[in-house]
Amino acid sequence: MILEIKDLQLSFRSVVGTTRAVNGVSFAVQEGEIVGLVGESGCGKSVTARSVVGLVPSPPAVFEGGEIWLNTRAGKVNMLVNRGNTQVLRRIRGREVSMIFQEPMRSLHPMMPVGSQVAEGILEHEEISLNGAYARTEEMLEMVGLPQPGQLLSRYPHELSGGMRQRVMIALALACHPQLLIADEPTTALDVTIQAQILELIRDLRDRLGMSVLLITHNMGVVASTADRVSVMYLGVIVETGTVQEVFEQAAHPYTQGLLSSIPSLQSEPKTPLQSLKGVVPELALAPQGCVFADRCPEVMPICQETPPLIALSEQHMAKCWLYDSPEPASAITLESADTGPVDVEEDKSSTLPSVESERSAAAMAAAKVGVERFTVADGSAEGKITVDSDVGVRVKEMTLHYPIYKGILRRKVGTVQAVDDVDLTIYRGEIVGLVGESGCGKTSVGRLITRLVDPTAGSIQFRMNGELQDITNIPEPSMKGVRRHMGMVFQDPQSSLNPRLNVRDIVGEPLILHKIARGKEVDAHVGRLLEMVGLRAEHQSRFPHAFSGGQRQRIAIARALSTEPAFLVADEPVSALDVSVQSQVLNLLMDLQQQLDLTMLFIAHDIAVVRHISDRIAVMYLGQIVEIGSTEAICSRPVHPYTEALLASIPLPDPGVQSSRAIAAGELPDPSAPPAGCRFHTRCPYRQEICAVEEPRLRPVPGRQGYWSACHLQEELTLSGVDGVD
Repeated sequence: MILEIKDLQLSFRSVVGTTRAVNGVSFAVQEGEIVGLVGESGCGKSVTARSVVGLVPSPPAVFEGGEIWLNTRAGKVNMLVNRGNTQVLRRIRGREVSMIFQEPMRSLHPMMPVGSQVAEGILEHEEISLNGAYARTEEMLEMVGLPQPGQLLSRYPHELSGGMRQRVMIALALACHPQLLIADEPTTALDVTIQAQILELIRDLRDRLGMSVLLITHNMGVVASTADRVSVMYLGVIVETGTVQEVFEQAAHPYTQGLLSSIPSLQSEPKTPLQSLKGVVPELALAPQGCVFADRCPEVMPICQETPPLIALSEQHMAKCWLYDSPEPASAITLESADTGPVDVEEDKSSTLPSVESERSAAAMAAAKVGVERFTVADGSAEGKITVDSDVGVRVKEMTLHYPIYKGILRRKVGTVQAVDDVDLTIYRGEIVGLVGESGCGKTSVGRLITRLVDPTAGSIQFRMNGELQDITNIPEPSMKGVRRHMGMVFQDPQSSLNPRLNVRDIVGEPLILHKIARGKEVDAHVGRLLEMVGLRAEHQSRFPHAFSGGQRQRIAIARALSTEPAFLVADEPVSALDVSVQSQVLNLLMDLQQQLDLTMLFIAHDIAVVRHISDRIAVMYLGQIVEIGSTEAICSRPVHPYTEALLASIPLPDPGVQSSRAIAAGELPDPSAPPAGCRFHTRCPYRQEICAVEEPRLRPVPGRQGYWSACHLQEELTLSGVDGVD
């Protein structure tokens, strides 16, 4: 037994009172195993893990009870007893137990080369020469898969990509060969391809070094593909624990079932509502009495006002729920779909949308649905679609965006970043096109180009406005004000995109005033209807962004984007910063709005599972170019380009018995200022041939598939694995 936590109770004291953050938590980590600790943000996972290494400051924290036993090389140590003993903590941290954090840029010192940071930990814990420490550092950087580790020793964190910085963090954590690694959301901020590489690395290092891992995450797919056992945590309480197979195959607690149901499945029907947990995690001070999950549980009973017992469903599988009073598990609980009605501040429900003045007619919505099905005739255009202009909402041709790189006092041009390179894309009225790819591929730049937030270097942009398809490429900025009334944009981080000094009325109402749609009390009425449309309450207009949860802030951002009744919406990573349960609520909302308002939408994301669920068609982008485009079903079930296969293989599946083809792309995205010659993906492609390194493939039709285009020299020869390739 490497780590054993017994009945840990931890509270935080403040001027408003005492709140219990960890309430009787007990679990253990055996030698050589990976234990997943899973739950939504605010459930107490990180504070529990930080308690192990004494990183929770006291005060304001108060440890009211429990034990934390760590089995070190010198014997067992109670970390709670020694939490104020600096000498003991310095000996244990890094040597016996190490921790890697969610955001490596904040965890690595920005003013120190990465080599010095790794070597510093080695010199602290071992009697070794400086040269020996740097030799060990280079060895560790090579072990975690970083190319040319000797050259990386003198580089600073800002010179590395996100995936490389996380690998440096892992090398730093493992430099002294600790017995326990605590990984606190180590992949949340990474692309799915880099996430898959990091998870594979953690599993491999566990096997090679024989260490144990406590993996903290809110992603059930990550747990299923990585952990041996799992504990599910909610509001400071472990509500279910067991082996990964038992918990995922026979999830007992309604909270566990809700987390699993909220994940977009690769086998589910696209564009169907996701099941989701109602509301959000409440503040600790507002936790219900008795069962902490009672206010969100679809099976709540009067007895839930009392604290439920921990019921053993098998030798290792236990759940803390009143539904089980015997070893026989109850029947599966069916979660409700999106709830109806507006949401209070403490909740975050999806809703059946009320009618509003801007709602399109039922005939128009029906025509849009029929129209999407009608786009199947190839004609030689860049996507093989019919070229009836009345069906087109947005069309870009040969769109290019290059940024010059200047250096020195004289601002001498030394290079060019090819953010977007010769992109053709058509989005038809009433459809959702998903644009997917890793960070740095140019997805956000495409959205900004279409909305003319940046001017293209070359190419043309056509946008349907007032019933006509108009060229807006060279419209001067003052004239773009009228065009942007018909466009809306939702950004990734609502915390950053909403002005914290403005209340909701001013945030949502500002576009109404700017475009002279309403003024005075008319603004209040319009904002109230918009808030109710996205599942909030009209009376919340006077509140500020900090008073809302992350999911509610994103709903406010969506209301603002829809305030001018746009026909076209760009959703740029709108759910990647949210918990999986809130993500499902926002996806359901966007699908409802698209159908109700007949919106044309560009949905940008790096997670192809999310894109698959919401989109009619998918365009796959790599290093500034679209490499594959087709219907959602065809792209995900029978991909043609190896990069698409790699994206699908990188998705962590929420089923421990199911694994993908594992054709994960090696390495990281090349520098867009110096893209590889030939096919830009050939440096990471497992199928590359000689022609791939010298000749750039063009986007061309795939034989036998109408409306399906790909840019691969080998697309007629390869048989790739998609969703149907999961076994």
